[in-house]
Order: sequence, then C-alpha cells, then structure tokens
Amino acid sequence: MPMTDRRDRERAEMRDRITAAARRLFVEEGYARTTIRAIADAIEYTPGAIYAYFKDKDAILYALHQQGFEELGRRMAQAAVGAADPIDELRRLGAAYLRFASDEPELYDLMFIAQSTSRAMQEDVWPEGGRTFGFLRSVVARAIDGGWVVGDDADAVSFLLWSACHGMASLHIRNRCVVFDEAVRDQVEDKAFDQLVACITKPRPSTARRRRPAPAARPRPRRSGPEL
Repeated sequence: MPMTDRRDRERAEMRDRITAAARRLFVEEGYARTTIRAIADAIEYTPGAIYAYFKDKDAILYALHQQGFEELGRRMAQAAVGAADPIDELRRLGAAYLRFASDEPELYDLMFIAQSTSRAMQEDVWPEGGRTFGFLRSVVARAIDGGWVVGDDADAVSFLLWSACHGMASLHIRNRCVVFDEAVRDQVEDKAFDQLVACITKPRPSTARRRRPAPAARPRPRRSGPEL
C-alpha cells in the first residue's frame, strides 16, 4: 500500500475514534460539560493531538452532524426506490426516518434535539437539514401536482409530516413510548404515520366502469284494428 494511502486511512480511522468518543460523551455528559481533554482521555490520546484533526469541539459536533445527515439521506433515498406512487413514497420515507432514529438514537439526539452546531446554522442557514427537507418536499410537491394529497402548499404539508415524524422519533428515543408493549412500539409508530398520510390523501377516482342502469322499457304501441 502506498505511504500516502496508508496515512489517509490512519487519519480517517483516528477521526472516527474521536467522533465516536465525542458522540458518546456529548449525549452522556452534555455538550457544554464535555471537554477536549475528556474526549482525548476516552481514546487515550493527548488533547493536543485532537487539535490536529479538529479545530475545536464544535468542529467535532459538526462532523457528527454531517455523518448523521449523510446516513439519513442515504436511507431515505433507498427507501424511495420502487415506490408505487407518491403516497407510497411518503409512507416509505416516514418509516425510514423513524427507523433511523430508533437505530441511531444518540446521533438523532445530536442532530435534532440536544445541541445545534454553529457551523450548521451559520446565518440562519441549515444546509444539511435543508437537503433532507428538500428531498421530502420534492415528493410532496409531486403528490400535490398529481392530485394525490389535500392542500396546495408543499412547505406546509412537508412541515406537517416532518414535525409528526420528529415528535414520534423524539418520544421513542427519550423512552416515552414505554406506554406501549415493546413488541408493538415500532408498528404503532408506523401505523400512526400511515394514518396521518391517509388523512391528507385525496380519494382517487375509481377506474372501474360503472354499470349503466338498464334503460326503462318503452311502452309497446297498441296495434290498430277493428273494434270488437
């Protein structure tokens, strides 16, 4: 293996170790209470060495932020493949979003709940969140244009679906869904989102031919003839 490739691989592995340790500490101890020294101690490294990979603590949080949205975007894109129609696609996206939060609760917490990163929110712009929301909005816009959903505002409908998913995901990862048996929690979440989608779905006209009623029988003309 060329020396340059090996160095790049070693740097990537070290970055992964740093972000993995920081991810755990940010959630367990809180972002404000976690220090670079604590992250360094967790991987048995020196604080000075951490700065060779990240400028500061916020840069580590932003790296986690980017990782999370890359994975969420990949899952959503994969879920959309093969959808029968825009409504089916919306249901698939909702399920993918909820599964991501369930599979990666710490990462979801850092992305949406616990702490915003200054790099992600510079000048009131959120590029990572914007791309994910834009993907959802594009599906909603197609659904509106095709007459699949109620409403004519793609932003409003998209925000309704996103906020519902986020609420369910937040309740799940904060262990508030214990009101349901563990065996059915995922199914309840999926069904709840499907129900929301059903509420905004327009009835589709039936393509089946309606049977025409049989024409009323015409009165038969009386035959003329001699009167008896």
